[in-house]
Amino acid sequence: MEEIRCLLWLVMVFGAGNPRIWTALHRYETPQRTCEVLRAGSDPELHLPEHTQRRIRQTGKAQIDEMLARCQKLELSILWYGDDLYPEQLFSIVNPPVLLFYQGNPELLQNHLLLTIVGTRNPSEYSLRVEKTICHDLVQLGFIPVTGYAVGIDITANLCALEENKPSIALMGCGLDIAYPLPHANLKYEIAQNGLILSEFLPGTTPAPANFPLRNRVLSGLSMGTLVVQAPARSGALITAENAMEQGRDVFCVPPADIFDKRYMGVIKYLRDGAIPVFDSRDIVYEYYTNHAHMIAASALYDENREKSESLVMALGEKTAKQKASKSEEQPSESHPTEPDPVIDPLPEEEILEGLPGQVMELLRPQTVMHVDQIAAELDAPMDVLMTTLTELELYGKIERLPGKQFRVL
Repeated sequence: MEEIRCLLWLVMVFGAGNPRIWTALHRYETPQRTCEVLRAGSDPELHLPEHTQRRIRQTGKAQIDEMLARCQKLELSILWYGDDLYPEQLFSIVNPPVLLFYQGNPELLQNHLLLTIVGTRNPSEYSLRVEKTICHDLVQLGFIPVTGYAVGIDITANLCALEENKPSIALMGCGLDIAYPLPHANLKYEIAQNGLILSEFLPGTTPAPANFPLRNRVLSGLSMGTLVVQAPARSGALITAENAMEQGRDVFCVPPADIFDKRYMGVIKYLRDGAIPVFDSRDIVYEYYTNHAHMIAASALYDENREKSESLVMALGEKTAKQKASKSEEQPSESHPTEPDPVIDPLPEEEILEGLPGQVMELLRPQTVMHVDQIAAELDAPMDVLMTTLTELELYGKIERLPGKQFRVL
């Protein structure tokens, strides 16, 4: 508790997200020692500005007690960087928050598939349809959306999780007690019941413009990757995407409905710079399946009977091949008989069991899914030869190619 009191004092003096806090903590090693030195003014090398020195003189035990009492009244808890529940992934970013105020389940920050979802506050109908499709799939598969709780794309992701009775996380750019944004001021308490709301800003902090860039470094840092659904060239969502790239996280982007639509210019930029295009929820899932298969609800992923929206990016309004086949069987047409699909001669079994094709089949049979890079490493095969072999096996119906350059035996 003493560490929290000291860190709370530092945040009240320097302001949330101020890197000077970490400079002082690294210099004096513990929060207690840092507070002692700063209060005594015994280190002139810190070169503290006058307004900070004034806050040091004005902020004492009474102010700390008042803030803690306010948190208790609001039913807010506090995580500090030495807490067991503090998200370990934040230690890999520049200037992680020393404190996080929260309400809800902080265990969601540990060992879960967190995906940050950001975008414009004024999304198009197309973007909302695509986002809802992807988000509904992802939350069923075990992913937890993390948003900045802004109107538009952000809150839509939280709403998708609520509709599926799944958790989501909202990271605020103001105090958790502030009614912001007004259209959804009370929604955050619904999120907290099954998920988590949190902020590094002190209760009572208003949503000033300078807060949001500070928030965005944490927004990207909490997750394995960031999905940008729609963003114009100067969107604040792109700050989060930029942070994600600098932090070594994945960046995903939904391709625009119209490449000339300026509302998508930010997305186009990141797709050009190497962001992963997302045409379906599986484009995200397969990026993490190899290392996190135990955390993904694979039964939902491969269940062909599960309900899917018709708003997939590249097939809006189309039915699945299985649905088409079923309809064709139910309503046969005598005047227009269906022409059978061309038949590929089956690959003789003895050829499958020989050479590289046989090695591929033997490797894939006990596996659920394998990435092409892993197959190449296991078999020590040249990539061009391996890709030719995989294509042939796919044509002969022996294996299936999945999004993300992954394969499995049929």
